[in-house]
Amino acid sequence: FGIGSSRHKYFFGAVVANLGIIVVFLGLNYLIAWAQVALFGVPLDTAIFYVRAPGLVYIPMMWLLMGTSIAASNLAFFPSRAPASLAIIGALVLCLCVSFPVAMWMLLLKPGKFQATAVPDPKIDPGFAGEDGAGAAKKVYTGWKRKA
Repeated sequence: FGIGSSRHKYFFGAVVANLGIIVVFLGLNYLIAWAQVALFGVPLDTAIFYVRAPGLVYIPMMWLLMGTSIAASNLAFFPSRAPASLAIIGALVLCLCVSFPVAMWMLLLKPGKFQATAVPDPKIDPGFAGEDGAGAAKKVYTGWKRKA
């Protein structure tokens, strides 16, 4: 749907609608968490964990991120097609679209936060092949036809 009368009305409508969808999903997440607290007496942090807030917002955000960034880019990079206020809004939304993956990296994947470890497989890693519990040497599978 279009908002306004400029040539950018559909791009501006896409930006507003996509951000509105994200806000609705976020609101529903916290509404469900609040309902669990109010109706069942679940602690707030546990209720937020149960509804995966705000992680559940990640799915629609990733689906809508590309379209939102394209619409915002059109608003920001072609300011002659609409009022200057739409170009400013487009630039701000484009910065928001760029900052979301950076924020996800800082919250989840930054080396200080990411806690995953590699678990070596003794069947395919020669550095960990050694004696098993019975004292027999383990066979290390190598090559592209290995059957682990």
